[in-house]
Amino acid sequence: MRALTAQQRRVLALVANGFTNADIGARLGLSSRTINRHLADVYDRLGVDDRAQAVAVALVLGELGRLDVQLPTGGPRPAIGRGRRQEPASGPQGAPEPARGGRDVRGTARAAEGRVAARGEAAA
Repeated sequence: MRALTAQQRRVLALVANGFTNADIGARLGLSSRTINRHLADVYDRLGVDDRAQAVAVALVLGELGRLDVQLPTGGPRPAIGRGRRQEPASGPQGAPEPARGGRDVRGTARAAEGRVAARGEAAA
């Protein structure tokens, strides 16, 4: 295994702190494509296949020190993952979706008649 360059260590330290390639590029003044190339070289040098493995192996081998990985302090956090927040599965107005195999009859005329009858009102 060849040692990482200083630039590769900087990129990997930012990866270890949860930054996306675009965020890393913006911080270092490099394009996302250049960051991809640096990471591909890091993976090759460390003999790994992905970001998590690269960080883990670099920590074990001493390429990254524990001071390179920052603990959250409550301030703004980097976007982790694909940058989109997953919304909980729910129907209109936050109502839970019907159980598997159940029928959603909230919007049907028959369901509306049942709601009106339950309230004791005359159907229109």
